[in-house]
Amino acid sequence: MLKILFSQFNKDEKQNIKWLTRCLSLLLLILTVIVAAIPGVLYIMRRADAQVALGNAKSLRMALDAAATEHYGSGKPFRDASAFGGVTEEVWRQVITDSKVSGDFWVLQMDESGYEVQSFYYQEGDFTVTYLREPLTYKVFYQQEFIRTYKR
Repeated sequence: MLKILFSQFNKDEKQNIKWLTRCLSLLLLILTVIVAAIPGVLYIMRRADAQVALGNAKSLRMALDAAATEHYGSGKPFRDASAFGGVTEEVWRQVITDSKVSGDFWVLQMDESGYEVQSFYYQEGDFTVTYLREPLTYKVFYQQEFIRTYKR
């Protein structure tokens, strides 16, 4: 069937069809490679963002420890369960300034003295980091919103 169709064309038209077939095949190959690579690239980008959130959580832990030591030494209160972040407003400002994190944090658990953070929760964009002192554990979670409803 194809031989009959090709025999009706002259040599230039046959060359044009071959060239068009090669170009379309190459375009299809490139498109297939791009579509196959997109999920992997997105995963790598999300993993890099998770590493940034983890680094910020570690900076936050060091800033919390430094603020706790300073407040313990001066006898100032450190924890305030009714305040934003679970610490006093002064501590919250100091920790945000010292750690230079862009997210929010909440102290979840303190030791008996009230100056050593046992666990906290850190939220940055779509990433959540939980910290636990014993055993020393950081867990990074990615949350993606699928449905949001509003009640009026």
